[in-house]
Amino acid sequence: MPKEEYPLSRGEYNLVKKLADAGVEKGYVEEVSKKHGIEEAQLHSLLLLLQEKGLVKVRREEESIYVTTSKGLQALREGLPEEKLVRLLEKSGGSLVVGKVKEELGPEAGIAIGQARRKGYINIEKGRVILARDPQEILREISELKKALQLASEGGLREAPKELVERGLVTREIIRRTWFEFTTPPREILDNAIVEVARLSHKLLVSGEWRRVRLKKYDVRAEPPEIYPARKHFLGEFIEMLKDIMKELGFVEVRGPIVDIELFNFDILFQAQDHPAREIHDTLRVKEPKRVPLDEYSSLVERVARVHEKGWGYKWNPEIAARVLLRSQTTAVSARVLARRPEPPIRFFTLGRVYRSDVVDSTHLPEFHQLDGIMGWPGYTFRDLIGILREVAGRLGLELRLKPGYFPFTEPSVEGYVRLPNGKWLELFGAGLFRPEVLEAVGVDYPVGAWGFGVERLAAAFYGVNDIRDLYTRDVEKLRRLPVKIF
Repeated sequence: MPKEEYPLSRGEYNLVKKLADAGVEKGYVEEVSKKHGIEEAQLHSLLLLLQEKGLVKVRREEESIYVTTSKGLQALREGLPEEKLVRLLEKSGGSLVVGKVKEELGPEAGIAIGQARRKGYINIEKGRVILARDPQEILREISELKKALQLASEGGLREAPKELVERGLVTREIIRRTWFEFTTPPREILDNAIVEVARLSHKLLVSGEWRRVRLKKYDVRAEPPEIYPARKHFLGEFIEMLKDIMKELGFVEVRGPIVDIELFNFDILFQAQDHPAREIHDTLRVKEPKRVPLDEYSSLVERVARVHEKGWGYKWNPEIAARVLLRSQTTAVSARVLARRPEPPIRFFTLGRVYRSDVVDSTHLPEFHQLDGIMGWPGYTFRDLIGILREVAGRLGLELRLKPGYFPFTEPSVEGYVRLPNGKWLELFGAGLFRPEVLEAVGVDYPVGAWGFGVERLAAAFYGVNDIRDLYTRDVEKLRRLPVKIF
């Protein structure tokens, strides 16, 4: 009957030989690693490979033990608080006034008195602390508790007195160890081992060792290892893609402050100062400073005041326009751009975070991204605006629906909807031509179209995600499974 062969890699063979020479057939990985100078990770890895070949059994074990805390170690060095109290009372003839005890024991006096009284070691009468039992008997009782504490400090206890745990003198820890045991004696494995190599090297050929090794067989059915190359977070990747689309369409990127004033966030946009959107349930305001001076915007302020008082029929209040807030729309950046009276034709966009006091659900977040765009020139029409919106949606491969809408600062206005994977239509953007009042306020004399996309909603439609909260998931597996999409 032919003898059984044990195919081993060079690393497996060397490990078995080292353990055989040391007479090790079983033990804990952690202890064997330390005792025989074998790297623990390497030892564990090779034992698992030997287990796959049926030569070793590997078992993970968990053990719960109690170890001494720093507070417990201090008690071992200096004595437990109640122990100090008993020794102090014994030295003082069995009693002391409370004030003297506090003076002698300092911060530990309260604990010492509380523990000793609870255990019946002392009585307190007329402001004096009095021993209630023989001090030597008490100290023997305390020494039993300290023995358990000492054992915990030396290597841990499987069971600890409840008092030590409750007082924070010991704490529970989980010890994880790996046990292994050869199913075939190491010497027998070595006698019947066939060392396999993945390839013939120059050293094997020159030394003649190639005669004693065998080329390793490959399992063609085995799956290759999964490799996860580095990639940007898909939402960040999508934002970069959006910026590329806008730049390809001839738009120039602009930026503006996240902390802004109502003048740009609302007033220039002909949003009435008593409009509900300005109230605290929608807008997040800054505590300090509450307002900033509007001196540098004097001519702009005059035009905005004139437009509001004429259009809304109330006394416009600059104090409201000066209030500081977290911008609720990136249209505030567009307002700043228009206030600089750029020469036509213009094509600008901004993409950044906005903040609103919204309840989080599958389609709403209190902090999200908006893509805001403006374009215009003499003769610009609503048809030009619809064309660019369809172009952006088309480049993203999204089905788009439009319907008439209302916004305080555009007329005519339109709302855009895209279809989600679940078949539902999700509102994606609002758009329109800026009202004459807005253009008058900023001093622009040609028509301007504007729109604002909700980037998270757009990304949800693009990636096939039904809940925009999943765009910020920390689930690594979910992130890995999300397909990369290319425009």
